Amino acid sequence: MKRDLAGLMSERGIDVAIVEGSDGTHGANPAFAYLVNGEHLVGTVILQRGKAAQLLYRSMERDAAAATGLELINLDRWPLHEILEEYPNPLDARVELYRRIFEDLKIKGKVAFYGTGSIGGYHAFLQALKTKVPGIEIVGEYDRDIFAVARETKDAHELESLRVAGQRTCEVVEAVIKFLQAHSVKNETLIQEDGKPLTIADVKEFTRLELARRGLSSAEDFIFAIGRDAGVPHSTGNSKDPLQLGKTIVFDIFPKEPGGYFHDLTRTFCLGYAPKEVERVFQDVMECFETVVGQFKAGELTQSYQHVACEFFEKRGHSTLKSNPTSQEGYVHSLGHGVGLEVHEQPYFPTFGKWETKLKEGMVFTVEPGLYYPERGFGVRIEDTYYCDEDGEFRSLTPFPKDLVIEL
Repeated sequence: MKRDLAGLMSERGIDVAIVEGSDGTHGANPAFAYLVNGEHLVGTVILQRGKAAQLLYRSMERDAAAATGLELINLDRWPLHEILEEYPNPLDARVELYRRIFEDLKIKGKVAFYGTGSIGGYHAFLQALKTKVPGIEIVGEYDRDIFAVARETKDAHELESLRVAGQRTCEVVEAVIKFLQAHSVKNETLIQEDGKPLTIADVKEFTRLELARRGLSSAEDFIFAIGRDAGVPHSTGNSKDPLQLGKTIVFDIFPKEPGGYFHDLTRTFCLGYAPKEVERVFQDVMECFETVVGQFKAGELTQSYQHVACEFFEKRGHSTLKSNPTSQEGYVHSLGHGVGLEVHEQPYFPTFGKWETKLKEGMVFTVEPGLYYPERGFGVRIEDTYYCDEDGEFRSLTPFPKDLVIEL
């Protein structure tokens, strides 16, 4: 949580954290969105240990800046047009701007930068900056930086945003299922009023409209894959494929609400009926899901639950990453991941290596076991988003049924 940032900076010997917002090219910086409470603006937040957070902003975004509740500093304090006249080279100008900022705000010691952009560009900037600003040491964090760790647990405000995202996502999935049920069947295929087959493209178009109606958006295409494509975990589906009865459909949708918080939900279903082979595999996935959730306990290593899932599936005769790391069928991914301002964030549930992350109060994460058999023409994945409450209980944020068959 945000309250943990000061302690994390102290533990890691970071005196100042410079958190830049979007650069307009490489997308948003979740750490910046986290600090400005989801307000949409371009700027930079400066965290100096022992001081209030300061937001550097441009005049055109003064209202959004004021809404953050942070201490405000207008960047006009260091007129960029004057700097550019003296330093026409863009790199030199940026370095000079930061030199003046650091001098005025008395920034010294170990300084860490967090942002988005070209690795080469940042390297050039930071190398030049450290030669121009005395009294600073630029440091970096490769993995589990202070913001990733702080965002690993959510406060009440964040949890409410995540609840809203979950409820609205479930409404979208319900609307999609009703949309499918509203179509007629001919030759084992859903058809439209003009007699043409209903395709994945049609379903995705309807889904996007339902997302927009509820104020949800998606940074990338969601998954609606049928048959063999359902057996390839990250296949988004072939837009021309018709919706046919008896084939597995994996519907994995991960939108975000206006404040930037995501939800992640997956359901697998068959239209009309399910083949016996699919029923058996679906039952294995459901029982794995229930087994893992039933064993959740605050204080236990997240990695241990990935191993529980692997052992469960192996006993049922399925290949897993643990038994065959290169397998392309069976259980071929991890159990889940954190959800928040990014759809994939801490905590993780890895198969390999030695991870010390433990389940604890405030964590929000997915549980998504799956089995994939593309050459047999199907795949199954079930996914809910869970959180750990203040009593150490684990509760789903995904109030939606997990039925295999959709009646038509």
